Amino acid sequence: MTRESNLGISAPRIDGYIKVTGRAKYITDLSRPGMLYGKILFSDRPHARIIHIDTSAAQSMPGVHAVITSTDTPNILYGLYLRDRLIFAKGKVRHIGEPIAAVAAESENIALQALQKIQVTYEDLPAVFDPFEALKPDAPIIHPDVESYQGIYPFIKYGNVCMDAEVNHGDIVKGFAEADVIVEGTYHTSAIHQSSIEPHACLAEFDHWHRLTVWTGTQQLTLCHQELASALGLPMTKVRVIPAWLGGGFGGKLKSLFEQICALLAIKSDRPVKIELTREEEFICTHARGPQTIYIKTGAKKDGTLVAREVRVVADMGGYSDHALGMATHAITFASGVYAIPNVRGHALAVYTNNPDWGCMRGYGGSEITFAGESQLDLLAEKLSIDPADLRLKNLYKDGDTFITTQKMDCVNIHDTMQAALQTSGYRKKKGQLAPNHGIGIANSILNTGFLSSSVVLRANPDGTVSLLTSVTDLGTGNLTALCQIVAEALGLPFDKIGVASQDSDSSPYDTGSIASRTVFDAGNAIILAAVDIIHQLIKLAALAFECDEEDVIYEEGAAFRKSQPEIVRSFAELVSDALFVSGGPLIGRGATLANPPHKHEIGRGFAERPAGTFTFATHVAEVYVDPETGSVCVTNYTAAHDVGKVINTDGIEGQVEGGVIQGLGWALYEELVYPQGKIINPNFVDYKIPTALDTPPIIDIFIEKPALRGPFGAKGMSEPPMVPPMAAISNAIFDACGAHVQTIPINLERLYNALHPGNKSD
Repeated sequence: MTRESNLGISAPRIDGYIKVTGRAKYITDLSRPGMLYGKILFSDRPHARIIHIDTSAAQSMPGVHAVITSTDTPNILYGLYLRDRLIFAKGKVRHIGEPIAAVAAESENIALQALQKIQVTYEDLPAVFDPFEALKPDAPIIHPDVESYQGIYPFIKYGNVCMDAEVNHGDIVKGFAEADVIVEGTYHTSAIHQSSIEPHACLAEFDHWHRLTVWTGTQQLTLCHQELASALGLPMTKVRVIPAWLGGGFGGKLKSLFEQICALLAIKSDRPVKIELTREEEFICTHARGPQTIYIKTGAKKDGTLVAREVRVVADMGGYSDHALGMATHAITFASGVYAIPNVRGHALAVYTNNPDWGCMRGYGGSEITFAGESQLDLLAEKLSIDPADLRLKNLYKDGDTFITTQKMDCVNIHDTMQAALQTSGYRKKKGQLAPNHGIGIANSILNTGFLSSSVVLRANPDGTVSLLTSVTDLGTGNLTALCQIVAEALGLPFDKIGVASQDSDSSPYDTGSIASRTVFDAGNAIILAAVDIIHQLIKLAALAFECDEEDVIYEEGAAFRKSQPEIVRSFAELVSDALFVSGGPLIGRGATLANPPHKHEIGRGFAERPAGTFTFATHVAEVYVDPETGSVCVTNYTAAHDVGKVINTDGIEGQVEGGVIQGLGWALYEELVYPQGKIINPNFVDYKIPTALDTPPIIDIFIEKPALRGPFGAKGMSEPPMVPPMAAISNAIFDACGAHVQTIPINLERLYNALHPGNKSD
């Protein structure tokens, strides 16, 4: 019995037809009988005491059914890493865009008019917009109660610092003493927005059980359910969350955001309520990727051997911590990059300011530290008179090396990605031989894959098909298609026999969510366990049918047969029927995984990173042309080599790489939120530039397939890694083209022009 593999093919997207035909339902497409429209009043002050909120005029308007403020909400702090926020500002506001009040009305227009009638009396407070100013002893304190805030880790907190963390490997003082050459510098990464096609939206009502039901677009179904219930002070059994199709996320739609407000409006009005953000609100009031400042110092021997690196990260949290805190942790986790540096220190400060409420984005701290570290390596290579590629090749991690967190490295394939990228791009032939103002640059990266808990249920149906029950949501990456391929391969069934059950927190088992390049690795491993569970049951059923011992039964390729009489076969569908009507009952397979347990001992000081399931590696090579007169940059060619373990879906993985490269190009060259005095002044796609097809260079994808020891069929995660190296690769190509080493991204016209013409004022 033979069949074609379900892996390494372009299996059709399970959501493809409904999306290209416009049949897919997003939140904006949903409506409920008697539905009202919700709108939120956001703060226009960066830091102020709330003296009074007068909602009487709004409440008396015809067509308005509910007006709520902090007085209508539970006084419960919530948050993921740190519980530091309430549903509405209470007592004071900490950033422009913080929710103050909300209304539910019979039309959006009435709701907007009602918002204008809400009168808020403020007393402005001193504000701080620079995280370094916020660290000073006389800085205004954003969260006076920070030390009492509870978190999932024992964070070190004080003043405006919500996390002070340090991790060390080796002896940093000894390492720098042994260095012949030392380079140091400070790098800045700007705030950027995820720019998803679909703005945030949600819909809430009470169902016939008088339980709260919320429809929303979220990357984390289980955590949205958990956080929503927690913030409302309800048991999770009284809250139901149903995920709609998601028009992009990139880290911008984690957990919950305005679902609590929508739910409270539904409670007060006793009507269904839907909230949809405008594009401007999406830019101003959601959790964009926050800025970081990274000081990095690297020491090496004359022959290029790296001996020491020190990294200090100051991350701007904005008004609340959210995932920006995790971004700072990740940045120092990858302080070494892909290099076996014997002496490393990483120190991160996560600092409250009165800037917008920052969050996270694809690449989760790895992009920031990679830009700084890989850019600095090219300076070091120049100082040592060594080719940048050779400097990197000399210091790469290998299997068995110890990571900064003490975790032992395995499946380290960075040497393979480097060699493949160098050869395919023609780096050796082009370096130093390109036309004037043309340059070529290289960057390596490492990122974790496999992170936290996952569980799935496989249900065998009477017709021989299998339904996958999972809380993994598909934000456009095709991960649910890949998971169906893993189910099919694990059970030896055709791909078209697998489907995803309707997702619902009532029936979908726990999963940490579609984040951190973890779904294929973590949920895939849970699927393998669930498939093994079903196969054990199938073998018992076959042994009963064949009247033999279980040891005499083999299950493969979707059927069971006797070793001693292989011509006697019972198909998967027949065995499912046996279970239903002869013995055992319905076939249900269950699988649950945790990528790795916590570290057995404390790692660093205040450091809160868990061990990775494994690591994934990449090497990118960029070619650019720089106009020396204007500072404009054109990326002319791009090569991206990735360590993927095992390709599950070829179209899907190619799309991930090409999309990540384009997103990275945008951040490298022009994407940047501008927020003087904490107010975002470019909240639209006219003033906030994102790449278009005209900006996209030819991209060559290379996939290194060396199965990961613990990945499902050897697969590693691939959603985030493609966005980690582009900023450094493009920066290094610019350096090669014109000698300008710009230490702030985006490297826009002004910054590069000023670097090329140092007599001009530079930022």
